[in-house]
Amino acid sequence: MELIKIAFVGNSDNFEAYRKVLERHNEYVTFSGAWFPGDKPENYSDREFSSMEDLYAESDAVIFLGKIRRKVISDSIKVLKHIFIEDYDVLMNAEVKYMSDLAVEAKIMAQVSFPKIYFWGIEDIADEYPMIRNIFFNREYLYLQQRQEVDIIPEIMSSIMLVGEDVIRASRSFYPLISKRTEMQIVNLEFVTKATSSITGIPVGFFEKHDLRIIAERNLAYIDLRKREWHSLRPAKAITGNLIKGLAGLPEVGDLEQFELQDFIYSIKENSKPFISLEEIVRLYNCMKLLES
Repeated sequence: MELIKIAFVGNSDNFEAYRKVLERHNEYVTFSGAWFPGDKPENYSDREFSSMEDLYAESDAVIFLGKIRRKVISDSIKVLKHIFIEDYDVLMNAEVKYMSDLAVEAKIMAQVSFPKIYFWGIEDIADEYPMIRNIFFNREYLYLQQRQEVDIIPEIMSSIMLVGEDVIRASRSFYPLISKRTEMQIVNLEFVTKATSSITGIPVGFFEKHDLRIIAERNLAYIDLRKREWHSLRPAKAITGNLIKGLAGLPEVGDLEQFELQDFIYSIKENSKPFISLEEIVRLYNCMKLLES
């Protein structure tokens, strides 16, 4: 089988981690080199392209690291290169819909990195509960960590991935805790299917907590995302103290790059849609606009 030639554009803390993933999958891919619009990694000694044109000539797919201009990403799609984008935030602009449509038309694989979703096993959970009605995320940091806010965008993205549809209504509320600068945040989402998601983030709590509860058709689930435990209640079954399904098969966050890139590589190889594509980022962008309005 002909190897997929993958190049890197840009630099980030994950540069070496992504390189190691490609080495693990060397039966499918080969590293063709890199182009650095800014600083390059220390001790980098492999092929360095002088331009994107040179990179395109020697590559089938491009991994974009760090803050990359959207035009560079769009140009790569136009020349029919598969793309992996490490920083979803570079896409959070009205142009993301154009880029998503462009990727569909070009029939290329476009995957976006969201490592926490892989760590939480959202892909497995989505497969397990196809008819979700209600989602409840609860995140609480121990007050000793002295956080002032909780980033709940991964929970919003996870809700979108679990339901698999567009958000049609969204609201967000803030409630001061301890001081005016420390706030609890509650986000409520409603989807096209009438499924809902409620997300609570508490930066100063009595306990360290992170759990997900799901109400689906003829199913209830409780997933402790900290302890990596998964309990499920189905007809004629009861919740027990034992794991119904464990999340412990996934490694710690530091090694998550292998799951995302593995998904990307297999999507190219098998001509299948990546788990987190530009289409899902369009849904996230539209949801965030609703929350800001």
